Amino acid sequence: MSGFICSRCKLRGRTHIFNTDHSQWTCWKVAELRYWATSYKDSTNFAERKKIFEEYGVRWSSFWLLEYWDPTRMLVIDAMHCILEGLVHYHCRHVLRLDASNPSYSTDGFKFAYDYPWIAYEHETAPQDVQLTEKQIPCVARVQKTLCLAIEGEEALSLDKVWTRLHNQDVLNSLAFVAHTLDLPKELHDISPIIASLYSKHAATKKHGQPPFPHGRPAKTKNHFIALLLNWRLTQAHSSENFILKTGTPETLAYIQTVIRETVTPSWLSSVPKNFGEKKAGSIKADEWRILSSVYLPIALVILWGDDDGCAPPQDDSESGHLSTALDHTMALFQATIIACRYTVTTTRTLDYRKYIDFWVDNLRKLFPHTREGVARPNIHAAGHIYDFLLLFGPVMSWWCFPFERLIGTLQNVNMNDHVGGKYSIGVSHRKLTTVL
Repeated sequence: MSGFICSRCKLRGRTHIFNTDHSQWTCWKVAELRYWATSYKDSTNFAERKKIFEEYGVRWSSFWLLEYWDPTRMLVIDAMHCILEGLVHYHCRHVLRLDASNPSYSTDGFKFAYDYPWIAYEHETAPQDVQLTEKQIPCVARVQKTLCLAIEGEEALSLDKVWTRLHNQDVLNSLAFVAHTLDLPKELHDISPIIASLYSKHAATKKHGQPPFPHGRPAKTKNHFIALLLNWRLTQAHSSENFILKTGTPETLAYIQTVIRETVTPSWLSSVPKNFGEKKAGSIKADEWRILSSVYLPIALVILWGDDDGCAPPQDDSESGHLSTALDHTMALFQATIIACRYTVTTTRTLDYRKYIDFWVDNLRKLFPHTREGVARPNIHAAGHIYDFLLLFGPVMSWWCFPFERLIGTLQNVNMNDHVGGKYSIGVSHRKLTTVL
């Protein structure tokens, strides 16, 4: 497991996906990559080749026969997939949960009592006794998320339910890893009576009944590690006003649909599904995400979250204040998207693009703790490198994938009449292209 997250810079490990310190984004040197690619080709040992790839993220390719080949500049990050179908889609569907077709996105979820600077799992730095497979890594985020849920107040979970959730969802090593990152001792002599009682309840067996908590013994079982974690959990805030923001409510989605239906737009602006957010709307295409993020969603969300009876919403911990903060965060991504999709690019605009993307990345997990769930998306980091390609190649319209996607769509619509071979003709750019198969 190499831990590479980028083909352009040397950052490694999923924790660096949210790293916006650009001084650490050291770009690979072409001579270095060429040397190791050649070493990979010349090596006849599989283990040595594997080591080269894991250390430098490079294999031999025929492109290296070209003296001018520079993968750090020529392997361009496509803005269409990275931003429109990547970040904008992710922000609307998963962050704001504007998706009525998936209840897990549109419901408010359980209230979070606090936010904690959790340490993400990295295979290279994890102790040998808590190593996880690729499929088990998301369990770490689930443990950390569960430990942040409120255990008192409205929409809270009882400690018993938190225990059950940790036991049912997660594997032993994920619990052990989280305990390791919190520097919890594996042996406890002093534990809360509540946790000790829960341990006896959940560790009970038909043969031995309810065992007492193993004071002074090293943790080896899931129940023992859960007891350690919940004993630590009692030292944190039990309840708070911090919760999953109510951004994906049915009322919000209904208003967005109203804006889409009733907004008068120029004839040259492509349409978007009027039932946006519903299953019947189907898959939203990249160009539709561009229009939604630059026209309809800003109009709807500014009216909903940016207006408090004609005044600016309060900047406090009230629901209106939280939604206003979510609006600022959302608009930062939309502004970056608009800048990236412009027909002209200047140095000032590229700097603004980076500023807005960095703001969005820095505040994503702070404002929306539920985004800690699962594996972090590498395109969050890749979006930062579009700044580099804007400086190198200019507007993304000259190098994004829309023309290729259109050509693929044209070819897919060719009527073959179920015949293999023969002649057919298609219209491309108002001219007929006759191809003989």
